[in-house]
Amino acid sequence: MQLLAQGAKLLGLELTGAQIEFFDLYQRELRLWNVKTNLIADSTEDEIVSRHFLDSLTACKFLLKQNARIIDIGTGAGFPAIPLKIVLPSLQLFLLESNRKKISFLKHIIRLLNLSGVITLNDRTENILRTDEHREKFDIVISRAALKLPELLSLSDYFLAPEGLLIALKGRDVEEELAAVENYKNEHFFYQINQHDIDIPLLGPPRKIILAQKPKFSKKAF
Repeated sequence: MQLLAQGAKLLGLELTGAQIEFFDLYQRELRLWNVKTNLIADSTEDEIVSRHFLDSLTACKFLLKQNARIIDIGTGAGFPAIPLKIVLPSLQLFLLESNRKKISFLKHIIRLLNLSGVITLNDRTENILRTDEHREKFDIVISRAALKLPELLSLSDYFLAPEGLLIALKGRDVEEELAAVENYKNEHFFYQINQHDIDIPLLGPPRKIILAQKPKFSKKAF
């Protein structure tokens, strides 16, 4: 947890004792469940703090709206949404995950940490897109290495309210995805697609965060 506190400071975050305890409990439960349920890759189990917790927290500085309504697509074991919720408790989270075992873990962690304002969605995106229940209901769509950028843009067009923001946490090699985005950008009516470099040695290999904002008025309306 000393590494967590140190890394958080490099990201401009000062964690409280209670927040550090939450992360410690989260880490221990993640290790216990990972023995029987494939929540994270075995190769990253010794780097939970840097590869999962701190990597998730790199998105904090882009969450500017209080009580933002966020959907985490392909959240897996809760990344990046649950670390963000621990640090920013006012966030309203929807965790979308198709794997039932991972959903069971998420429900367990939500209860254990007594997190309010967190809803799990055990479903596939193609099923959700067939209804209007979640259409344009979110301020932010966030995803961590779960889908390619063109697919995320398409999903975000459904989930995001006007002027909503897509935040995609990616590795360092995203050139092909960004090139593909140029072909999708106009089709899905997004603008201001930007990339931000994350290069802090303590946090592991360099990576990028891609931002894409939905316009206030859709071209579909004209």
